[in-house]
Amino acid sequence: MSSARRCLLLVALYGSPLLVVSVTARNQTPQALPKLALTAALVLTPEFCATVNKKGHEAFLGGSEKFAVGKTACNELEPALNGVFTSLTRVDDSSKAGGVQLVLEPRFADVGATQRAFAFSKRELVVLVEWTARDQSGKIVWLDTAQGSAKRHIGNAFTYGSNLKHIVEDSVRDMAEQSAAKMSSSPQLLKLSAQPVK
Repeated sequence: MSSARRCLLLVALYGSPLLVVSVTARNQTPQALPKLALTAALVLTPEFCATVNKKGHEAFLGGSEKFAVGKTACNELEPALNGVFTSLTRVDDSSKAGGVQLVLEPRFADVGATQRAFAFSKRELVVLVEWTARDQSGKIVWLDTAQGSAKRHIGNAFTYGSNLKHIVEDSVRDMAEQSAAKMSSSPQLLKLSAQPVK
């Protein structure tokens, strides 16, 4: 190949707008979520934190699988939501919320996992949480759902337990991040945040 052709090939390859867009997108850092000027209480009840979802049949162990989503959610939600509000307090009952402007109550709506027959098959776990936000008077000001998901190998008899733990952690962490994004961009919560403090 002549040097002129080689030069044209390099220009075509490296001058491609697709390549520039791809490199630019990869180098961008995620935007920080806008902070709401609200004080909030996150209600994580003992029942919510103890939620273990049982699903289907597991090829390696027999019987139903147990997804300890509650314990993981109670570890992930507070750090994920902490940056969304002026202040966030964790309580185990809504009656302990005190004088905050917003009370956040999560509830597991669904947990679902795909089943595969082979150890190296990928499976997906989806966690769906329903959120209710109430103002100081107890009125519901925001209702929404947040979904998190993760994919991972099933694993064999030796790695199954570890893989199950990681897929639960990854899907719940994704749900917590989606929850934070939805709250920070909610028109209802943005409107409440803009109101003068009474």
